[in-house]
Amino acid sequence: MNSAEIPSFLLYGEGKTSGDAHERLLHVESIAARGRFYNWKIRPHVHRHLHQLLLVHRGRGEAHTDSAVTQFRPPTLIIVPAGTVHAFAFEPDTEGFVASIAADLLNELVLRDRGIGAVFDAAVTLQLSAAAIRATDLRHAFQMFVREFNRLAPGRVAALEGLLVVILANVLRLSHTFGQAASATTGRHQLLIAQFRELIESHFRSGTSLAEYAKALSVSESRLRSASLQVTQQSPMRLVHARQLLEAKRQLLYTNMSVSEIAYALGFEDSAYFTRFFTQRAGISPRGFRMRQPRTS
Repeated sequence: MNSAEIPSFLLYGEGKTSGDAHERLLHVESIAARGRFYNWKIRPHVHRHLHQLLLVHRGRGEAHTDSAVTQFRPPTLIIVPAGTVHAFAFEPDTEGFVASIAADLLNELVLRDRGIGAVFDAAVTLQLSAAAIRATDLRHAFQMFVREFNRLAPGRVAALEGLLVVILANVLRLSHTFGQAASATTGRHQLLIAQFRELIESHFRSGTSLAEYAKALSVSESRLRSASLQVTQQSPMRLVHARQLLEAKRQLLYTNMSVSEIAYALGFEDSAYFTRFFTQRAGISPRGFRMRQPRTS
């Protein structure tokens, strides 16, 4: 990429945004609808406030999510959380679906069933078996989802949101990442950490302290630490540092910004300290990381 910034879109190629424009959006289309227009190559970009689910049932391809590259063949389910830099190279005439879900809408659904939020904990490409797909309602639900999306009929919004819940429930059942229903205490901790992660997204560039995070969440530092260790097995500040490291990797991989520019953009006053921070956590220097990664153009 020649630009200094990772392109941010509402939907790919539409509504280029700095990240502030987001609505209670729910959108679905076939992979071919956009893939054909872009010669089956979706270049690196990000949706700041949209989660995405892709179900591929015909055609092979390559998925780039942050610095990971995965070759896939059908059937495949690809999960792209909001804020993830991603790109795809699809085989011509690939068939499947893409659902885009506003973070605000997902948050409403999570209030009904906290397990749904776990779907978008991390970017993942799930290589499935045909038998696994047939054992679910996922493909049929996506077909109904697309049909309903293209209708202008009474009850359309309610129908779309109901079908979305069916799809997310099927994704939960397909993935072995998610365990059984959590206890009430665990559920409260999960909700707190979900709120903490949202705060991290807004403040990881500003050097916000643990005390300031805890105050914003109206909890003590010890409670925040306890919840973080239970839910993620990591301390709160380690989550903050992990987010800074992830953003640094994105900028190194997908932009032409210098190491110093990236350091200052992430709130580091000293680029040498940033280099030490990155090297300690990534096991390689920022320049070394950039040089060893394949560039997606």
